Amino acid sequence: MAFHNPDAFWLFLLVPALAAAGALLGLLRRRDRRRFADQSLYEPLSPTVSRVRRIVGTACFFAGLAFLVIAMTEPRFGTKTEIVKRTGVDVVIALDTSFSMLAEDVKPNRIAQAKYEISRLIDNLRGDRVALVVFSGKSYVQCPLTTDYGAAKTLLEFVDAGIVPVPGTNIGRAIQESLDLITRGSEAGGESRVILLFTDGENLEGDPADAAKKAAGRGIRIFAMGIGTPDGDLIPIRDENGRLDGYKENRQGEKVKTSLNETTLEKIASLTGGVYLRERGGEVNVNSIIEQLGSMKKADLNERKISRLKERYQIPLGVSLFFFLTGATVGDRRREPNSAKKGGRS
Repeated sequence: MAFHNPDAFWLFLLVPALAAAGALLGLLRRRDRRRFADQSLYEPLSPTVSRVRRIVGTACFFAGLAFLVIAMTEPRFGTKTEIVKRTGVDVVIALDTSFSMLAEDVKPNRIAQAKYEISRLIDNLRGDRVALVVFSGKSYVQCPLTTDYGAAKTLLEFVDAGIVPVPGTNIGRAIQESLDLITRGSEAGGESRVILLFTDGENLEGDPADAAKKAAGRGIRIFAMGIGTPDGDLIPIRDENGRLDGYKENRQGEKVKTSLNETTLEKIASLTGGVYLRERGGEVNVNSIIEQLGSMKKADLNERKISRLKERYQIPLGVSLFFFLTGATVGDRRREPNSAKKGGRS
């Protein structure tokens, strides 16, 4: 047995409190009665009052009150089995963690802004499964497909530029890793699966268009989110305390400037029938992404049997009503004998 609202047990303290109050009132009533008439005269003056009935009525009242408190604790026992189906969309988020994502043309920097947008997106998911892939020169799964949004956001917090030890940017490899993950871990059809790509679009290795065509062949769309500005910015190098140490340079000693490559991202989205969205005014239009996901076909992501305790508050509630009604019916008046009634009419 379990109780859904065990705090209600504190209400049992009302029973002795009300009993004490009733006893006090009884004492005051008897005191006033002695002032009104002598005890030897009181009985003939109130012949219809039954002490036994009054005791029974009081007992019924407190019994009803006790069972009412038990009903308020919401007792549960006995099990019932239910089949729970979860429907939604499988979403794989691929996040660029290359050093170009440290550029500060988007404040505080590109990767921090991307993480903020991903966190907002996860907060708006309802029943969908989400996974996280991080990439630079290589890619790996940071979080598998899950409906535990809290765990997904916790794993997202550990992501930062340089978390993937291989430098560079290989968007094609990130798309392939996302495809492998979503096809390996999902039984949903392509119309219920999507890849969300958060990157500045600068690709140094591989062929993202070829990977996008493979996604399209499986019916999986890619929504590309451009993080950064076309004008671009230098890539700062900061020490462990966040102080600026300089800017990233190429082999010729020239400072590297990184810009948002919208052409690549638009092509990826177009090849898969997806959508390209650019960060504007410091934010990506997350509502637009949510609307896109909402319009997609929902798949049965999983089905499971769960056993739950049955609610049994009706039993003590019924017993409580029985005692209250019995107490009200009994009353405190003694039934007059028939002979007395006849004598009264003659």
